[in-house]
Amino acid sequence: MSKKVQVKQKFKKSLDEMKDCVIFMTAYSLNKYNKKLSLFRRNEKVKDLLSEYHISSLATQDTMHTQNGRLKYMTQFDPYKQSTKFHFDVYDKDDSIENYQNEINQMSWILTLTHSMELLLDKTMFKFSFFINMDRFLVSINSRLLQVDPIAYFLNNMVFVNYELIDYNTGVPLRKDEIYGQNNNYNNIPVDGIQYFDKNDIVTDTRKISDIIFDSITGFFEKLTRHRFQIDSISYVHNLFVISNYITDIETYFLDVLGAEGLAFELKNINTSNAFKYYSQEYLGVVTSLSDESKRQALFDCQLLEVLKMYFYLSQIVISEITNKLTETINNQMHIDRLSFVSGTPIITLNAIDNMKQTESFKRYKTKIDFKISFLSLLQERRKSNNALLLNVLLYILTFIGGIGALQVLQTELGWSFKVCAVILTVFFVGGGIFWVWQERKK
Repeated sequence: MSKKVQVKQKFKKSLDEMKDCVIFMTAYSLNKYNKKLSLFRRNEKVKDLLSEYHISSLATQDTMHTQNGRLKYMTQFDPYKQSTKFHFDVYDKDDSIENYQNEINQMSWILTLTHSMELLLDKTMFKFSFFINMDRFLVSINSRLLQVDPIAYFLNNMVFVNYELIDYNTGVPLRKDEIYGQNNNYNNIPVDGIQYFDKNDIVTDTRKISDIIFDSITGFFEKLTRHRFQIDSISYVHNLFVISNYITDIETYFLDVLGAEGLAFELKNINTSNAFKYYSQEYLGVVTSLSDESKRQALFDCQLLEVLKMYFYLSQIVISEITNKLTETINNQMHIDRLSFVSGTPIITLNAIDNMKQTESFKRYKTKIDFKISFLSLLQERRKSNNALLLNVLLYILTFIGGIGALQVLQTELGWSFKVCAVILTVFFVGGGIFWVWQERKK
């Protein structure tokens, strides 16, 4: 393709028109950093970096950076009315809030997700730090042109990338039946090429869609910090989130999407109200039987609970595969255990955590971590035993040297033969040492 293309807006339907909604999700853990000196690198303007890395806006706790300028915003949650109010203002007095209506509209998902956080999670344990609106782009996969609509956010120490896909030629979003099996899981499929809408040509690329988005985010922050920090190791986990009222057999649908014939698991409706039904198992979450007035609640609340599930899974992966020290492994496992026994959260959150703890993935990772702790404990005990053995050898040698000194006193005071006593003492210590070593090896 050699001409500039136009953004398809059809898949940006209102929630009232939504039939199927398929969201691809990936969580990344930034495990290791390389710190570098960057004394001679020039500071880049945030506005220029946003454009360079195809980020339309970046929001922190109280500031939104856009390619047009900066906005201030405040959030206020009312626990009695269960509502969140937002207020926007400009940084520059000569600027006008009317110039940012498009950016504020694009920020609507951030505000709704923040409200879901207030309702569902313990804010002392979870915290959003950055919200990122990414530019839409096109990818070519097996000669099929797809438009990607991505967002990203930082929760605690993890980066979450979410995106929807639309068939660019038909303008129709991917439906619930188009993600059956691993061959149709676009989280795992590398692309053939990529094109942003401000470019004229498609560029050959073989990364996965989530990695394309993640690389833009990390590239932005690395350049913003003048490359003082460079990511050296990451871990990740994928997930699918589907909303549809057209699923007749929920168990069959899970098996079809996961591509696992004969997989045995029990599906339970996690939600306790009649507004919708929510099921979650392994790396798939599904909302169905939802009413028109509950669509926005289901989209963001259940999506956040899927994020919570991914957070647990990815934390377990890091503990079991990346963490090396016993103390750090135990502390991280205790942190995960603490998160799984939260208080002050609604029943749907507690149900989601209990449901997640019953999945085979959680149990498998938990068993692996328990074995790792036992293994590291055994290694630590062996090191202590080796250190104790070395200390005993040194004490044994010092005792022998002290015995030689005592023979000189006996020779002077009692007239004993030094050579004879030294031979006897040496034979005694050597024989005792051999017997001691033999007993230790026997143990």
